[in-house]
Amino acid sequence: MKKLHAVSFLWVALVPLATTAFAGEGITKYADVKYDDVADAHQGHAGLCDVYLPEMGDRANEPPQRHPVVLVVHGGGWMTGDKWTMHRHASELAKRGIAAVSINYRLAPTSKFPDQVDDVRSALVWLSEHADRYRFDLNRVGLYGYSAGGHLVSLVATLCDEPWERVRHSTRWEENDPRWKKLPAIQAVCAGGPPTDFRNMPPESLALAYFLGGSRKEKPETYVAASPICFASKSDPTFKIIHGEKDVLVALSNATDFHQALLDAKAKSSLQTMPNKGHMMAFFSPQLTKGMLIFFDRELRSVVSDDDTP
Repeated sequence: MKKLHAVSFLWVALVPLATTAFAGEGITKYADVKYDDVADAHQGHAGLCDVYLPEMGDRANEPPQRHPVVLVVHGGGWMTGDKWTMHRHASELAKRGIAAVSINYRLAPTSKFPDQVDDVRSALVWLSEHADRYRFDLNRVGLYGYSAGGHLVSLVATLCDEPWERVRHSTRWEENDPRWKKLPAIQAVCAGGPPTDFRNMPPESLALAYFLGGSRKEKPETYVAASPICFASKSDPTFKIIHGEKDVLVALSNATDFHQALLDAKAKSSLQTMPNKGHMMAFFSPQLTKGMLIFFDRELRSVVSDDDTP
């Protein structure tokens, strides 16, 4: 990893909807739904999510359908950011018939790794426990995140099939915690601009200490445990990685090396690079949104139009 990943980003995006429930644009949104009491009590608003549902239309005489669902995770260097920055992406998913749940999570330096990873897992447990209420189809679950969010979804997904000896360094849950059995199977993961490999950080560098708790020399196991590239395996979910070619915050090698590691492990992965796009411009690019939507259409809905090319 040649570039510094731990950067605090100023996210400029659409103003968040302030209502508890909102219907319009072909979607229904439930704002500030609590998915985790522990995270919310520890760090205000950390355990909240926004739920975006496709509107059912006039189907009074038909049984309610279940929707594929994507858990959406924001970026911000693990130290800042909010679920509302992902409003555009989540609402576009819902317009396509895919439910989206955009989450907050505990932030560094108040909370350090692996708290953020466990929060993503807690949100997945919440999906399972509330599938009937929101009509989630637990056989069609995806993950999507950008930057730090891309890192978190990649790590959670690649660790799903790993033995406890490898998982234990990435969680505060006990091995016999009943929540492990409630995690739904992940079918597809889209990661935008993700940091994926911390093993090459300078041994004495404290640049990521606010998130990982110390330097690589001090905490070598943590730097490995936080690196999704270390857990690529054949049984991982299908991945799509999207990265700006001019990214100076998260080196493009994070995407290319991770993609190759997945392919080498015989997992399914595709890589989309965006010419002349840096880290933030890639996030705001319609290419990113379109590539993400097409991917989840194919993997969770299998409905793709003729002009759907990223």
